Amino acid sequence: MSHKEQFSREDIPDELRQQFAVVLRRLWRVETTMAVCLAAAGLFGSYLVLFFSDRLWDSPGWLRLGLLSAGVGVAVASVVWWLSRWVFHKRDTRALAKLVQRRYRRLGDRLLGIVELADEEKRPAIFSPALYEAAISQVAVEALKLDFGETVNPRPARQRALVAAALVAVAVIAWAVIPQAGWNTLQRWGLPAADISRHTLVRLAGFPGEMVVAKGEPFDVNGVVEYRSFWRPGTASARFNDSKPILADIAGTNVNFTVSGKVEGGALTVKVGDARHPVEIRPVQRPAMRELHASIELPAYLQYPVQNEAVQAAFLPVLRGSTVSFRGRVSRELNHAQLTIDEVAKTMNFRENFFSSTAHEVRGTSHFAFTWRDKHDLDGAAAWQLNVEAIDDIAPRPDLGTLGRDLAILETEVLELNATVRDDFGVKEAGVEWRALGQAEEVPPQIAAALTARANGTQETEFETGFHFSPAVLGIGKDTTIELAVWATDHLPDRKPSRTMPYRLHILGIEDHAEMVRQKLEEILENLEEVSRAEEDIAEDTRELSESDDDTLAKRKTNEKIEKTAEEQRENAQDLKDLAKEGANALMEAMRNPAFDEQTLRDWAQNMQKMSELADQQMKQAQSKLGEAQQGGDPQEKKEKLADALEEEEDALDELADLQDKVNKDLDNLQALTLSQRLRKVGKEEMALRIKIKDIIQETIGLTPDDLPERHTRANGRFTKSQGRTQAKAVELQGEISRFYERTGKGQYGEVSREMETEKTGESLAEIEQQISSNISMLAIRNLGDWSENFEAWAKKLEPPKKDDDGGGQGGGQGGEKKTNDLMKLLYSMLRLRESEIQHRQQTALLEQQKGEVDIYTKGVGRVLQMHADSMLELNRMQFETVEPAMLDPLQETFDSMEITDNLLDKPQTDLVTLEAQTGSIRAMSDVINLINEEIKRDSGQQGQSKAQQEMAFMMAMMAMKQQMGQGMKQSQSGGGSQSGGTTSQSASALSGAAVGREESERAISRGSGAAAKLPEEFREVLQDYFKAVEAMEGDGQQ
Repeated sequence: MSHKEQFSREDIPDELRQQFAVVLRRLWRVETTMAVCLAAAGLFGSYLVLFFSDRLWDSPGWLRLGLLSAGVGVAVASVVWWLSRWVFHKRDTRALAKLVQRRYRRLGDRLLGIVELADEEKRPAIFSPALYEAAISQVAVEALKLDFGETVNPRPARQRALVAAALVAVAVIAWAVIPQAGWNTLQRWGLPAADISRHTLVRLAGFPGEMVVAKGEPFDVNGVVEYRSFWRPGTASARFNDSKPILADIAGTNVNFTVSGKVEGGALTVKVGDARHPVEIRPVQRPAMRELHASIELPAYLQYPVQNEAVQAAFLPVLRGSTVSFRGRVSRELNHAQLTIDEVAKTMNFRENFFSSTAHEVRGTSHFAFTWRDKHDLDGAAAWQLNVEAIDDIAPRPDLGTLGRDLAILETEVLELNATVRDDFGVKEAGVEWRALGQAEEVPPQIAAALTARANGTQETEFETGFHFSPAVLGIGKDTTIELAVWATDHLPDRKPSRTMPYRLHILGIEDHAEMVRQKLEEILENLEEVSRAEEDIAEDTRELSESDDDTLAKRKTNEKIEKTAEEQRENAQDLKDLAKEGANALMEAMRNPAFDEQTLRDWAQNMQKMSELADQQMKQAQSKLGEAQQGGDPQEKKEKLADALEEEEDALDELADLQDKVNKDLDNLQALTLSQRLRKVGKEEMALRIKIKDIIQETIGLTPDDLPERHTRANGRFTKSQGRTQAKAVELQGEISRFYERTGKGQYGEVSREMETEKTGESLAEIEQQISSNISMLAIRNLGDWSENFEAWAKKLEPPKKDDDGGGQGGGQGGEKKTNDLMKLLYSMLRLRESEIQHRQQTALLEQQKGEVDIYTKGVGRVLQMHADSMLELNRMQFETVEPAMLDPLQETFDSMEITDNLLDKPQTDLVTLEAQTGSIRAMSDVINLINEEIKRDSGQQGQSKAQQEMAFMMAMMAMKQQMGQGMKQSQSGGGSQSGGTTSQSASALSGAAVGREESERAISRGSGAAAKLPEEFREVLQDYFKAVEAMEGDGQQ
């Protein structure tokens, strides 16, 4: 205590000092209470704030630290405040006097005054002690009357106490009600940095921390609610990002939220009471099938490797008996893959995002369903559905392309059959089978080794092969109709061969074939008449146009009519060219038939050449002039062009008229020739039947039909039917000859018609048929001989006279024409001979393949040898008739080469040596043909010889056209005559090696007919000269 204070206390009365002591004690109690309550309020208040904050959310560490700091800060501040008042800065009497002054204003002022006077430092320099004492006494007396304790206001202390008490009470109540939460909050409040989970009144369990869901699809979030207190909320909410909360009722302790589809990720916060649970939502696409492959192991008989096939659709055809397994890939790593086959589920093997199934044997149709689940437990959007259907191994499908259904060939020809066989898995073998029709008993189909081909391997699904069908090699005689088909097999065990539709093939003799050619040429004449009538109409239209006046010619409609007329002229010229092509095709067929002599062939070649020249010259020039008239602007110019066109059209009409007359005459000769040949054939048939009856007469003479042995009964039946057919042919021929005479009026034809009528041909032959049926053999033999002679005699009368082509003089011009005619005759003969030799070589190759069948081989070699001998006789005839010195040596070389072949066939030998010998013969024939071309070219100075060169070139062009066209003369549609018809077909294989001429360089020799091939060298130069001549003639016409 300072000196001043000591002085003051000594001077202040004790009663007054006691009053100040009361104030001091009461002030200490109030301020101490305030400090304690404030510290308690700070601590309990921060604790309660955290308590209630934890009920609302998981209070973060920074908030807990802040609350703790605030509570401790308040408590520390309260202590510091109390210490500063009661320890460090204690109040003196003056401070207490000021406190009293605030309560008792008037007394307080005087009391403060005496307290200040008691302080020597603050006393005035001059003061009266007596007055000082008097003042102190007076103030002391008045102070005793007052209660200084009331100068300290207890209200702040009570307020703070109430607040503190309330906070403590709330804390105590919270602890009492939910002690776990209270203790948890205390821990979290006291240790804000510690990782202490908040204790909630409601606990959420079973909710995931992250969910991978299907993008854009609704999904469910499930969990369990666990109540930890009296509080049991009945509704839960879930909120995705900032969207509207989803409410769900709590069923027992379970809660389920159905959340709409999401396309972007985010947090879904589940809230129940004071519990919160964030669920991270990650939308992804469902796992999808990226690829599916089937591994198919076909049945063992196919010998196929394992087939890998990508499955692109919901349907997979698999051969019955195969095993199939699958492997695939999905878009995400898998944790499950399953295959359900007809409602039977099997788990598949999987690794990462790949899966594979076990093998399944395919017996019928099965339904496969593939399902999968990825690592996020997302299933595929839908099961991959696949129907595996068992298919059968389809039978092979043989096909002969555009070959006609009804064909006809000469017995000496070779029919080329280009077969294509298709099979779903592989062709094994293909071949040709045939059977003869019209037999007493149905004959089973026959198969030859030469007409069988085997595919390479087991996987040839499209097998192309060619067969050469030769009636001569196979022993099929003329006048036979066979049913032919191509068969094929695949590798399926015990499968029967599949076949094409049957093709009917007529094996014709030269007589019926000649009649077929004649009918075709007759059709060409009918069409030629149509062309002539059309040309007359065109010429009449042109005449009307040329006579029109200038005003009419200037009209647009006139121009349109001119244009139409020009187009009609073009079409008519094209029709004539087509006729020439058809005629050339028929002529090439005629060249195969020895019944047509060289002069007949040449006459028809000239007719076809004339048709072609008419179309390319006059008719084409007329079309050109009409076109110029249509484009011209001046009426006078149009008239001139129309007049020129009319002149060309009239020239064409004159040429067409002459051509029709010549074709009519040639057709008459041709019909006479074919009628003669057919009569001769009937006579040969009668003679052949006579010989057959004579061979068995010793065993049947004198027997009645009922007494005949069985085999002779069958033979007698065949003879009777044969005679019946011959009788029908004879009656048909008699009618044709009668009509032919009525049309032509030629005497020899009328004579034959009258004699046949006089002899009662039909009745007499029918009588012979009855004699054979009744086994009156001797009479039948005599009558058959007589009638054979009759038919031969009538045939000679009907034969057209041979043309005299000797030239009729020895002059230079006539001698040159004779030489040209001889060369042209030789050319036709050599072309036919080479065609025959090509066929013989093909037949030899077929025979070599038939060596295993001794009977067919032996007879076939004999027939080929005979045909080859006939060709040698024909060549010998050419040598005898040829007087051109330049031809003698080449012809002899050709004969020598053919003689080598003849010796080889006679052994018999049909191997490569024989084929090479035949190829040498063909080369020698080609040399002769080339030499003829050179000779005619060398002697082409005169006009007649120039025409012969053009004729030869046209003939070569026809041969080339035949090579390009291949096989196929269609059946005639005319009435009367032989209607066996069909398509005459022949082909020859290409020559091997090069054809070496006498003076020319190497050249290749092509096939005589059949498929298109390289043109022979001997054709080219002649064709070039021919077309140059045609162009020159066209140029002259234009000028």
